[in-house]
Amino acid sequence: MLDRLPDRVWRNPSLKWLDPCTKSGVFLFEVAKRLMEGLKSEIPDYKDRLEHIYRNMLYGIAISELTGLISRRTLYQCKDASLETHSIIKFDNPEGNIRFPEAKCEWKGGRCIHCGANEKNARVAEGREAHIHPFLHMDLSELFGEEDMQVNAIIGNPPYHMQDGGGTGKSAIPLYNRFVEKAKAIDPELLTFVIPARWYAGGKGLDDFRRRMLSDSQIALLADFPRSRDVFPDVDIAGGVCSFVRDKHHQGNCLVMPNGETKGATLRSLDAHEVFVRDSKDVTILEKVQSISEKNGWKSMSSVVRPRNFYGLQAHKLPSSVTDEPKSQQNILLVTKEGDKYIPRNAITKNAATIDHWKVIISKTSSEHAGESDKHGLHNVISRPRVIPPGSALTETYLVVNLFGQHEPAGRLLDYVKTKFFRFLLYLRTPTHNLSRPCFEFVPLLPMDRNWTDEILYDFVELDNTDIERIESKIKPII
Repeated sequence: MLDRLPDRVWRNPSLKWLDPCTKSGVFLFEVAKRLMEGLKSEIPDYKDRLEHIYRNMLYGIAISELTGLISRRTLYQCKDASLETHSIIKFDNPEGNIRFPEAKCEWKGGRCIHCGANEKNARVAEGREAHIHPFLHMDLSELFGEEDMQVNAIIGNPPYHMQDGGGTGKSAIPLYNRFVEKAKAIDPELLTFVIPARWYAGGKGLDDFRRRMLSDSQIALLADFPRSRDVFPDVDIAGGVCSFVRDKHHQGNCLVMPNGETKGATLRSLDAHEVFVRDSKDVTILEKVQSISEKNGWKSMSSVVRPRNFYGLQAHKLPSSVTDEPKSQQNILLVTKEGDKYIPRNAITKNAATIDHWKVIISKTSSEHAGESDKHGLHNVISRPRVIPPGSALTETYLVVNLFGQHEPAGRLLDYVKTKFFRFLLYLRTPTHNLSRPCFEFVPLLPMDRNWTDEILYDFVELDNTDIERIESKIKPII
């Protein structure tokens, strides 16, 4: 990540570097190594160079007391930076330039205005609110005790989400966007973070963040890793991760590096679409589909896909009236994650008027683990597609793709959903393994007056052999 920064930064002795979320101190340590080499001509004496870099150029803000100790051990080779016999350089205080000051949330409407924490669920550990990150709650002068403190380069791997009593992973409150926004507000010369990539097209409460990121002409480089294990070998992060370089001296298109490699890298305008499509080859196909859709007046499938939990039945909390077999003629089919069950018709109160429609449904989660491809690079994208008859409902485990009064158009839609064409366009708009109505935005809503196959669709949209090979190389067949 650091090697993607401009060479000029390693030869500039006046820059101040900040890791605002240091955990192990490895980022600051790696910066120090590069500066020790890059500043040889500027500061020839080894001890003078070491003293200047460690005292005047490197700063960190820990995310906990423990990570502060670990980071000092990594950078200074001693957890107490005031010990002359152990620390690389001696500071007047044990923390050196790696701080973890006490910070406080400011509550408004039950939420912290700095980090978004829920006041009701805020956790307290050893007298301190455990979710608080000083970087988000304090300015640099407060953090380091220097009046008008400024930093020139901000680097790091910020916390991804907050455990706020509302879920984990994608369902928890994202936090990395707040670190990015706070860092941008400081207006450093350079900013580089590694963060989850789900902001490209989704993420809880990330719509405004996505718009600001995609319209930011100072983002000079975006390294994209669809498989998080290519960066973090032991961690699965749904949707992958990315690192970006925001350069104050840059204006214009962004160099997008697939898998962080120069091979296949392209200069792109990030805001060409309302979401970020990872590969420029996929953009070519998408734009052909959008052109033919506009010509024919086709709407998007997102206009008919029903919201999640359409019938208001939580998968983990089914009513006691649900049974494995129908108990009376008033029982209707209920599709659940455990299989088909039955429920009294009058137990459905939400969208009950649609019970007697034919329904095309799919699981709300894809079949891929964390949204990743299989070992051949192929995706199913959807799982458990089926048509269910009138007299039926489903739990939140499933999405209703559309409703019909007759079986024939429902069957045709099911065939369309199974095409590689449909699933490829869905894949482009799906940031993780979780599907929702906005994920269908790129898929055209076709008339169900005929049977749609991949061959017919490829020809209708006028895709060339390169486009077709691209789709076929990404999407698995569904038998």
